[in-house]
Amino acid sequence: MKQNIPEKCCRIQPESFTGKNLTRFGGAGLVRRFFDKLGVADLMEVLGTERRRKGDYSPADMCLSMLYGLMMGIFRPSHMMELAADKVFQNIVRLDRFPSQSTISRFLAKITVHKADHMAGINQMLLDRVRKGFQDMNKITLDLDSHVIPVFGNQHRAKRGYNPKKRGRKSYHPLLCFVGETRDCLGGLFRPGNCTNHHVRDFLKKMFCRLPSKAEIRLRADSGFFNWEFLKWLWGRGIEFYVVVPQQPWVQRLILGIGTWHKIDGNRATGEIFVPIGRSKQVRFVVIRKPVKHGELPRKQLKLLNVQAELYDYQVIATNSELSGEDVWHCYNQRACCENFIKEGIYGFGLDTSITRNWAGSRLYFELVMLAYNLMNWFKEMALGRSGRKEMAHSVRWKLLWIPARVVRKGRRILVRLAQWWTYQNEFRHAQKALA
Repeated sequence: MKQNIPEKCCRIQPESFTGKNLTRFGGAGLVRRFFDKLGVADLMEVLGTERRRKGDYSPADMCLSMLYGLMMGIFRPSHMMELAADKVFQNIVRLDRFPSQSTISRFLAKITVHKADHMAGINQMLLDRVRKGFQDMNKITLDLDSHVIPVFGNQHRAKRGYNPKKRGRKSYHPLLCFVGETRDCLGGLFRPGNCTNHHVRDFLKKMFCRLPSKAEIRLRADSGFFNWEFLKWLWGRGIEFYVVVPQQPWVQRLILGIGTWHKIDGNRATGEIFVPIGRSKQVRFVVIRKPVKHGELPRKQLKLLNVQAELYDYQVIATNSELSGEDVWHCYNQRACCENFIKEGIYGFGLDTSITRNWAGSRLYFELVMLAYNLMNWFKEMALGRSGRKEMAHSVRWKLLWIPARVVRKGRRILVRLAQWWTYQNEFRHAQKALA
């Protein structure tokens, strides 16, 4: 009778760094094919291809390399050293070499504002190419928001201003404008931290020029953009707006005067207030209230509103729309996606980091982040076929880009061998076919 003899356990030897032709960015070829399809490298030549001496990087090469780093989820020059050492990655994306940390830092320290403007122009050209100038859209929703980028030092033109998380620290305070229907970043304005919203109108004029004149535009913004002159300006241009009203004492008095409330879904109710703006116009304030659960307190401690027997959470939206109060609330709540867009920029592309002390370099990097955000948004649509519900950039990288791989040379061919056990092979093949 045969006996099952257990195999001897293999003894695991200590680890050693002796592997060759390996990379953890095996899916980077998808990004390279996507860039080729859009002609990204050709557009980068607008930045300049000249080199001061042999062996230098041109501005186009530098920006293209950093763009690859952002797409791979690497945001800081010190972390991009991994890509500089990874020759397999460079072969996959067809880069002759990748700049070191010191090279990137020197480039950003010497860059000019004109190069940052050229980068913004590249983003706009690609946006027009992909969306065809938004000519097939009759209604376009713009989501306006701002973001605070704290700095840790004396960066050029960084100022103390509105900074709820790092009070008293210098920062930058860029404006961002997104297209609600497509999730694209239409444009951004990089500003010092002490800037107020007086520049919003000039910024929006540029955004409106990028949209077809036939399209009906509606604007959504949070309470930081509430201003009577701003609302008058939007109304004068025929823009339908939905702007949150800060609940100051005068607004609380108006809320307490509402006599009729209409119940809507979710145990909420809506009321309306008409406030004169100018001589012949009235802005409609749509008020949404929700009862506070027993034992809890309202999210904001409002003295005038706490005199009621039953406590409520309130939200006030200023609008010139003729929609019902419930529809106004639903329309504005879709702006919550804009907060997710900014989170995507922060966690997916390092929007909240400042990597240089130079103002022009910070502007250029900001434009690169916005371009990388848009490219990833288009990659999800063109390569993955997802135009509605989209995954975050981290999930896309985890499934399709961060794949262990080995490069094998056969004759004159270079073959990329991806991990055989990879779970998301079907998604990868789908993206390959879409970008072929």
